[in-house]
Amino acid sequence: MTQQNDFDKILLAQSQTTSQTLFTTEVPGFEWSDGVSYELGMKFQSAKSGQITAIRHWKAVNETGNHIGRIWSATGSILGSVTFSNETSSGWQQQDLSTPVSILANTTYIVTVSCNSYFGVTNNALASPVVNGDLSSVADGNNSVFGSLNSFPTNSYQNSNYFRDIVFVVGNSLTKVSGDNQTGTAGSALANPFVVKATDSNGNPQSGVTVNFAITSGGGSVSSTSAVTGNDGQASTVLTLGTTAGITNTVSATASDIGSVTFSARANPANTNAIYLENQKPGTTDWRIPQVGQSDIAGYATATSVNKGGSLPIKVSLAQAGNYTIDVYRLGYYGGQGGRLILSSGQLNGITQPACNFDSSTRTVSCENWSTSYTLQVGNDWTSGLYIAKLTDQRSGSKSQVVFVVRHDSERSDILFQSSFNTLQAYNLSGGYSLYPEQSTGGQRGFKLSYDRPVAQHSTLTGSNPYNNTILSWEYNMVRWLESQSYDISYVTNVDVHANPSLLQQHNVFLSVGHDEYWSLEEFNSVKTSSINKAFFSGNSVYQRVRFENSSMGVANRVMVCYKDASDPVAPTNKFRSPENNKPESALKGNMYIGGRWRNFFSDGFDFVVKNSTHPYYANTNLNDGDKLSGLVGFEWDAINLNASPSGLVVLGESIQPQNFDQAELEGFPAGTDPRISQAVCFTSASGAKVFSTGSIQFMWGLDSEGVSGPREDDRVKQMVVNILADMGARPLTPGSGIIVP
Repeated sequence: MTQQNDFDKILLAQSQTTSQTLFTTEVPGFEWSDGVSYELGMKFQSAKSGQITAIRHWKAVNETGNHIGRIWSATGSILGSVTFSNETSSGWQQQDLSTPVSILANTTYIVTVSCNSYFGVTNNALASPVVNGDLSSVADGNNSVFGSLNSFPTNSYQNSNYFRDIVFVVGNSLTKVSGDNQTGTAGSALANPFVVKATDSNGNPQSGVTVNFAITSGGGSVSSTSAVTGNDGQASTVLTLGTTAGITNTVSATASDIGSVTFSARANPANTNAIYLENQKPGTTDWRIPQVGQSDIAGYATATSVNKGGSLPIKVSLAQAGNYTIDVYRLGYYGGQGGRLILSSGQLNGITQPACNFDSSTRTVSCENWSTSYTLQVGNDWTSGLYIAKLTDQRSGSKSQVVFVVRHDSERSDILFQSSFNTLQAYNLSGGYSLYPEQSTGGQRGFKLSYDRPVAQHSTLTGSNPYNNTILSWEYNMVRWLESQSYDISYVTNVDVHANPSLLQQHNVFLSVGHDEYWSLEEFNSVKTSSINKAFFSGNSVYQRVRFENSSMGVANRVMVCYKDASDPVAPTNKFRSPENNKPESALKGNMYIGGRWRNFFSDGFDFVVKNSTHPYYANTNLNDGDKLSGLVGFEWDAINLNASPSGLVVLGESIQPQNFDQAELEGFPAGTDPRISQAVCFTSASGAKVFSTGSIQFMWGLDSEGVSGPREDDRVKQMVVNILADMGARPLTPGSGIIVP
């Protein structure tokens, strides 16, 4: 009897150490490539707790390059990863994890392996659970997960099987009990310990297990580097956070021959600001919408901006009367998601609004005659920023966007970020008329544009015609980076600075970003004479003068007027550099528009070439004269006008377009000026304000290139911009790794 019991124990031990995989002899139905790199994966569970010891994937015949396997929690935390080595040309590949990953019974996890181009797939193969031993796939209708390379995948297509798998062993597990995802002040001890628990395959606590704790990133220290589990199977340590604010500190807990888990905690700055606190909240990418030519739903806000605590009427029209929803998002960093859901309206009843009014003499389209559909109540706790209201027609699923700014008029922040709503309106094709004949109906442009109309054709990110998308094409990237660094920022539009120039005096830096072409004379004069420091991360800026008129119902600043010549009966709404205005933009920002190339908006551009690299703005960049920063000049650029240059001008970049340009604007420049040259400059104005101008629309892609063809992020650019803004009185609370804040 004793021998039989011993034999049973041996069999039990063998069964508990036998490895399991979900797939055995299965192979993909076909191989596929759309030329895009992906993170491909599968959701799975185990009926018993244990450890994942290796990751498997089917390699397509034409697939090349390195592959990284990852185990994720259901919420997107990486639990373990491995880089495959010594792969065969195709077929199943397997790579052991250096430390097994412990998993709990009946808990969803995701296994992924990167794909560079080609992958095997069988459509609808995961519509029902695949079960093998203790392992099973999760048939929740969203199992065939895929996403951007090296990112947590959340997309699904036809319940496809991408043939990602694990090697699993039933046995003891190490799991987290409490203490994960805390926050605390940098350099201080966390309030709660990190607690782990060792259990056997049946979930019983295991005492006497040695658990080693180690800092894996972020610095800091742990009070116990080694602890032994008690009768409850638990062991713990306390983390003292590293001294660098704004980063995540991670601690591994490892039990030999069992597995490891990782704890995370964020180190907050001792003094926070609204932007930092806002970006600690959960983000989402749901603010994005597909690019569409026409939509079954459209709307607009009755003001370009609203102060905190105010209200903003929104007018919406549906192609067919029915239900719709409004979801309001704030743009920011939010851990790379780019936005945060602020408010959802729930189901609303929508109508088809009457035809918009049309003034044939000025070709002005105005939908002011629409009735108010929804009034957005802006909370006092909303953070100033760029906002998107996503409109969704419940009948057709069609979507469109309404953009607006939430201000904080009493706030004294470091940076005043001006959103280029005038330029957005100038290129707005809604109703058939913009300020550009080549885009307007019958080649006849408008002379007066109403803000009381939808903005045509917003898209998810860059990649579409930027004329209709100035915010998402350039400003979005600058916002992402600034907010990832926790700069102290308030947001306004051109209309706000035009109507209330006193806003300038509450901040250290005025920021113009991207394509900021259309300004009023009032805004020009206010910004020029103000002592606020000025940073123009923009090109073709302050080029066309506009003026504002009341709407037909008497609402101020709702009609933007720009004749682009001297025929305006009220004021010369043409170029600031024209003889009638005699206010060349270089008097404000040191350089002025000279050329453009817009054949391939988001893959084009030429290199920024460094000059005067000993200037303090290049400190800690290791850049030298003649060094190049890839693809940061375009699609329009500015240069120094020797006929109208402020004194003390320093050239920081001098670049030349090596390809053909599409437009040269040489009015006011000396004869013989080369329109291919772009120059970045800085100087101190007569008011004492420091001024910097990149001379390029797309320079900010060196800070963040989310959605841009051919990523152009460069740590040297980031250091340069930190230097510039610090000199102007704005410093990041949470600078990126390796950045030195002056």
